[in-house]
Amino acid sequence: MKISEVFKNSVSYDNAGKAPVVSFEMFPPKKAEAFENVGEILNGLCSLKPDFISVTCGAGGGSNRNRTIELASKIKNEFGTESMAHMTCITLDEESVIREINSARSAGIENVLALRGDIPKEDFDINSVTYHHAYELVDVIKSNSDLCVAAAAYPEGHIECDSFDRSIEYLKVKEAAGTEFFVSQLFFDNRCFYNLCDKAEKFGIKAPITAGIMPMMSKSQISNMIFMCGASLPSEMIKILYRYEHDADSLLSASLEYAGRQINDLVKNGIRGIHIYSMNKPEIAAELIKYIV
Repeated sequence: MKISEVFKNSVSYDNAGKAPVVSFEMFPPKKAEAFENVGEILNGLCSLKPDFISVTCGAGGGSNRNRTIELASKIKNEFGTESMAHMTCITLDEESVIREINSARSAGIENVLALRGDIPKEDFDINSVTYHHAYELVDVIKSNSDLCVAAAAYPEGHIECDSFDRSIEYLKVKEAAGTEFFVSQLFFDNRCFYNLCDKAEKFGIKAPITAGIMPMMSKSQISNMIFMCGASLPSEMIKILYRYEHDADSLLSASLEYAGRQINDLVKNGIRGIHIYSMNKPEIAAELIKYIV
């Protein structure tokens, strides 16, 4: 089923008492042995009955690209849960993109998340690439298939954009190219997400935006994410990190509570979708969906 139809059939609590669209994100295990045993993770995630599960691929379109499609197909065809495969374009030419589109369709996948992807750090000539932006990938996908296409949104603006309005302009371009809904990058201050939604509405963007929530697992994890995507840390979260930096269990407990409060507030304010970055841990997803009430 196309996820765009899921959004059409689901409304927020503010409208008719129905829950928002709930989704999880996971990644293909890198090691072959771990990938073969991924069923336990899928059992845990799918038993929670999300509306869909998205599957990431390696940074810069790395070695896990084929496993992304394989895992997305397994989620849908073996576990009966709708899936969405991530697709990056920074390292691909048009022939490679079309081949990947066909591979996804052959695997029974109906939904993809179109991303530019991270620029490889070594031995990469940016001037040689075919696609510089995600909207170009959206256009190719829609021109060569009937796949439902999602794209990324950035609550605090894309880290490479010189202004927040420029990030919103790119959302508009992505929508014009055929994007049917957006999945937000992680954020820790709900005001940033509400501002994104307000700005998008003012720019005339109609596609729903689902809110991406990730609990912090460690100080190093959060530091990496901040530098990768430009997310800011509210003072409350900084205090949690300081207090529990050397107590992993307490840090996880406090961060889950914090993320849960984010989710509860988003739902109460009528946000149309909640996207939980599960980090392949069903117990995290299970804990956070308790807050969707």
